[in-house]
Amino acid sequence: MSVFETLWELFNRGGLMMWPILVGSVLALTVAVERLWFLRRSRVLPLRTVQEVLRLVREGRIDEARAVCRADDSPFAIIALAGLDWWDHGFEAVREAIADAGRREAPRLVRGLGLVGTVASVSPLMGLLGTVLGMIEVFRSISLTGPGGGEELSSGIAVALLTTAFGLSVGIPSLVLYNVLSSRAERLVAAMEAACHEIVRSAQPSAETAGAPPARAAESASEGLAAAGGGEL
Repeated sequence: MSVFETLWELFNRGGLMMWPILVGSVLALTVAVERLWFLRRSRVLPLRTVQEVLRLVREGRIDEARAVCRADDSPFAIIALAGLDWWDHGFEAVREAIADAGRREAPRLVRGLGLVGTVASVSPLMGLLGTVLGMIEVFRSISLTGPGGGEELSSGIAVALLTTAFGLSVGIPSLVLYNVLSSRAERLVAAMEAACHEIVRSAQPSAETAGAPPARAAESASEGLAAAGGGEL
């Protein structure tokens, strides 16, 4: 008998609770692979785009900076473009535009992670529920047919424990993936905050000439991203 056939036999012996655990594992794996692909620095915060945009902004070449952002569909480029589109309206307008865009874009980084976390938490519990149901069935059978041999009892208990083992086998890797992806998303949000802060700081001199108060520049550069980054990860 092959390994696959052995695993399939054990899966079938585990009972109905094996199926929701299996479905959860497939969903968690699908989301995790997609997030691992999306949460790459080159996808979210491409170094070349960041350096080019910041350089152009510091040099006052705003139209060229906008063109660079429009040619890139990364979250950073979208947020930066939102601020650059309001550049002529002063510092406060740039700050608010970046904050609003950050609140819209940051959730893209954590999309689906709640599902992975749920599978990590629920799978062991579903496995335990399957074990409890299996034990109830074992003792119900004993009450109907008599105590019988110890071998039959131990066999029934072993089958009941299969769901717990399967639930833990799904829950533990899902928890690891959840923590890894959450940490990666937080680091990317922090990096985008720093880059957007530079854009807002560059807008400050024009605000000073217009009479706008510059005192809040440092603390407000990326409040939208900070708020979104502190949500569900």
